Amino acid sequence: MKVTGIIPARLASSRFPGKPLVEIEGLPMVIHVMKRAMLCDYLDEVCVATDSRKIFSTVEKYGGRAIMTSSKHKTGTDRIAEAASKIGTSEIVVNIQGDEPLVNPDDISKLVKAVSRDASCKFATLICKTPSRNDDTECKVVLDLNDNILYMSRSDIPSPARVKISHLYKLYCVVAFRKPFLQKFAGWPLTPLEKIEYIEYIRILERGYKMKGVIVDEYSTSVDTPRDLIRVKKMMKLDKIKNRYLSAFAQKATALKSGMNANKQRFGGMSPSTLKADLADAKRGKRRRVL
Repeated sequence: MKVTGIIPARLASSRFPGKPLVEIEGLPMVIHVMKRAMLCDYLDEVCVATDSRKIFSTVEKYGGRAIMTSSKHKTGTDRIAEAASKIGTSEIVVNIQGDEPLVNPDDISKLVKAVSRDASCKFATLICKTPSRNDDTECKVVLDLNDNILYMSRSDIPSPARVKISHLYKLYCVVAFRKPFLQKFAGWPLTPLEKIEYIEYIRILERGYKMKGVIVDEYSTSVDTPRDLIRVKKMMKLDKIKNRYLSAFAQKATALKSGMNANKQRFGGMSPSTLKADLADAKRGKRRRVL
């Protein structure tokens, strides 16, 4: 069973324009998401779906695969549906939001296993506890007794008006679709409650389909605003997963620097580019001054 992870990313975010390319610990945010997804053993491939040439070139620069998509998509899921149609045969497509730079590869694995082991499951999403209240950047979730999602809202649900509630659940924005269902989803128009709540997955509930919630212990911290970015930067400094891919970048940088130094020694202390410029000037009867 082939499983593909797709990361939707666009520059024109209404609350935080340009956020996929903001740097965290020396790497653009979308690259953190991509590299962490690549650490998941249950994903056969990972790519970034974008409508931005700038994001496209950044992903390729860091050794990833990017797919250009339309700029007319209203949701990230519609964007990954287009990308999924271009990548061939995948039975499960995992939508990993590009603003989840602390996503845990093990949580992605747990989601994929939940879908792959249940042939009747067409859609599942990660769920985690949240201590936040009255925060409309988080999508709150309520579940039935079998962990199927009953409803989602940017308001606090269930209501604490009559009973004290110790915690709420929220969407941890990593979701898995069986590919045929993803394509069906993308063909549906936006639904009334989806438009009100501004949560695209409500489209599935309004169509009468079940949605599985996969609860994980880890708290998801997405970057929706500049304030979120400040918090995530602090958390990233303590994060251990990043060392598994940042160390590879450090080794490449060291190797590149060593290669440049070796070339300088071969050419009398000059870099190959400086030597090439000197030769060009010599042909024109000039002599470059090397500082």
